[in-house]
Amino acid sequence: MKKILIFICCLTSLVVFPQQKLEELINETEKITNERNQRILDYKKSTPETILTNEKRLLWDIMNGKPIYIENFNLNSENALRTNYLKRGLYGLDLKGDGLSIGIWEVGGIPEVMHPEFMDDNSNTRIINKDGSISETFHATHVAGTLIAKGLNPGAKGMATKAILLAFDNLSDATEAFLRARDNDLLLSNHSYGVPVGSLDGSEWFMGAYGNFARTWDAVTESQPGFLMIVSAGNDGNSVYTGGLGPRLDKLTGNKNAKNNLVVANASDVELDDEGNLVTATINSSSSQGPSDDGRIKPDITGLGTQILSTSNASVSSYSISTGTSMSAPNVTGSAALLQELYKRLNNKYMLASTLKGLICVTADDFGPEGPDPIGGWGVMNSKKAAETIINNEDLTMIHEHTLANNSTYTFEITKDQFKELEVGVVWTDPRGAALENDINNPRPALVNDIDLKIVGADGTEYFPWKLDLENLASPAIKGNNVVDNVEIITIDNSSSDSFTVEISHKGILDDDLQVVSIIVTGITSGTLNSENFTSESISFWPNPVKNNLNITTKDFGFNDDISVSIYDMTGREILSLSDFNNPNALNIDVSTLSNGVYIVNLTDGQHSIQSRIIKE
Repeated sequence: MKKILIFICCLTSLVVFPQQKLEELINETEKITNERNQRILDYKKSTPETILTNEKRLLWDIMNGKPIYIENFNLNSENALRTNYLKRGLYGLDLKGDGLSIGIWEVGGIPEVMHPEFMDDNSNTRIINKDGSISETFHATHVAGTLIAKGLNPGAKGMATKAILLAFDNLSDATEAFLRARDNDLLLSNHSYGVPVGSLDGSEWFMGAYGNFARTWDAVTESQPGFLMIVSAGNDGNSVYTGGLGPRLDKLTGNKNAKNNLVVANASDVELDDEGNLVTATINSSSSQGPSDDGRIKPDITGLGTQILSTSNASVSSYSISTGTSMSAPNVTGSAALLQELYKRLNNKYMLASTLKGLICVTADDFGPEGPDPIGGWGVMNSKKAAETIINNEDLTMIHEHTLANNSTYTFEITKDQFKELEVGVVWTDPRGAALENDINNPRPALVNDIDLKIVGADGTEYFPWKLDLENLASPAIKGNNVVDNVEIITIDNSSSDSFTVEISHKGILDDDLQVVSIIVTGITSGTLNSENFTSESISFWPNPVKNNLNITTKDFGFNDDISVSIYDMTGREILSLSDFNNPNALNIDVSTLSNGVYIVNLTDGQHSIQSRIIKE
C-alpha cells in the first residue's frame, strides 16, 4: 500500500506543478538539447561520413572532442525484430501503419500528445485522448514513442510511424477494448502494465492462475476474433517467492495468463548477421517468466526492451532511456501492425487475431534450449520472415483460415523444401474457460476446444507438436499430444520423407459445434500449385527472394513453345514481358534491372496461366 500511496502523491505533484517552474524546466531542457545538437553538428562538419554511419548506434553527444553513442534504442529494437525490412523499402514495402489505429492502455495517464514525434503532416497529433482529463506520464509517452514516433530523432523512431494511437488509462481496459474492437474494428492494443509479484504476499496462487482477469480478456477476444491484445510479461524475473512451479519460474499475473493474447518477454541483446539472421539472443534477467499453471507456453514471444531510447514527457520535445517488458511489448505491437498493413495490401482484408499470433509465433527465431520455453516463449519475433510468409502465401508458404466442424478432420498435403525446416502451426481463439481462484498451481487446463495437430510423413512417421513438460520445467520442451495450448506448432528438420499429410482434428465436442483455426506453414516448396489452368503439376519459381536471375522449372513435364512470362509490380503495371526462350523446359529470366520490391510473375502458354509472387532484393 505504501508504494501505491507514493505513486499517487508523485502523480498529484505533476498535476499541480507551478506553471512558471514548468516553463523554466522546459526552457532549461530545450537549452541543453540545443547545445548538445550544436556540438554534434560541429563534429559532423569535420568528420568523414563513413565514420559517422552506424545503424546500431546513435551519436548522442561530443565530450572532450570524442563522440558519445547510445545503444539499444528504438532503432535497435526495430532491427532486432527485423522490422526495418518492412519499413525501409528493401522489398519495396515502405510500411508505416497507414490507416491503422492501435489502442494503448496505461496506468495513471496517457502519452504527451503534443510531442513533435506524434504529429502528422498537418501538425495534428496522432494520439487521441479517450479518457478526458487524464494527465500525461513518462511511461505512457515512452511506450507511445516505440509504437508510433515518426523519427525526427532517428534513434527514437517508432515501429508504425503513421498509425493513430487511441489512449486510455487502465481502469476499464477490458470493457473499453471490447467496445473499440466491436464498434471501430480495433485490431491491436498494447498493455505495458501488470500486478507485480512483490505485492502478492499471501496471494501466491495469483501467479500463473487462469483467474477472472484472464478469463475476462478471453471473453473479449472470443467475441471479437479480429482483435489481438499484446501485453508485457512483467519485470519480476529476479523476484523470489515461495510456492512457484520452479526456481525463477511462475511470475505471470492476471491478464497475462489469458489464452488468446500475446505475452512479450524482454531480451537484453539480439545479435544478427548481415542478412538479418539471428546469431544469438540473451533474455534480460528481469523479464518475468512463465509458464501458466496448466503448463501453457507463456510468454509467447520475445522483443528487445533493454536500454531503449524513446520519447519522454519531461518536455514537449524530450527523449529518455528505459528498460523492461514495457518497452519490448510496444516493439512487438507496432511491428504486428505493419504485418496487418502488408496483409491487407496484398489480400484486401486483415488477418484474424489468431492468424497474426500464429504467424508471429511460427516465424520467430528460437534461442536457448531447442523449442519453446517458459522464459522467451517461441523466440525473438522475426518480422522479415513473417512478411515473406505473407508475400509467398500459396507458393512457398501457407496462411489459411479454416472452420473446423464438430467431429471432422481437415487434411492437406505439403512438400517440404529439402533445404529448410518445415514449420506448421495451428492457432485458434479459444472460448473463455472457467476461472480458477485461490488455488495455487492448479494444473487443470484452461482450454475449452482441444484442437489437435499431427503430421504424417510418406513413410508413415508421425510428428506431434511442441509442449512444455509441466513435471520437469527445467528441461527443454518435449513433443507429444498437447492438451493445454491453443498454439500448436510442429517443426521438422531432417526426415526420410519430403511429402507430408497435415491432419487437424479435435477432442470432445466443440463449443458452438465449430472452431475457426488459423493455419501457418513455412519451409515448403512451390511444387504443388493447384490451378484450374495448369492442373496440379509441379512448377517452381526460384530462388525467392531473387537477386539477379529467376528460374522457372518443372519436374514432371516441359513447357510448350508458346510459353511466355510477364512480370507486374504491385500496382498492376507490366514491367517485363518475355517469350522465345532457348530452353522451354527451364526458363531463366534476368531480373537484375528491377528495383527491390514485390512483383507478380504471370506464366502462360497461350491457353493456360499461373501466377506467383516473388521478392526482388
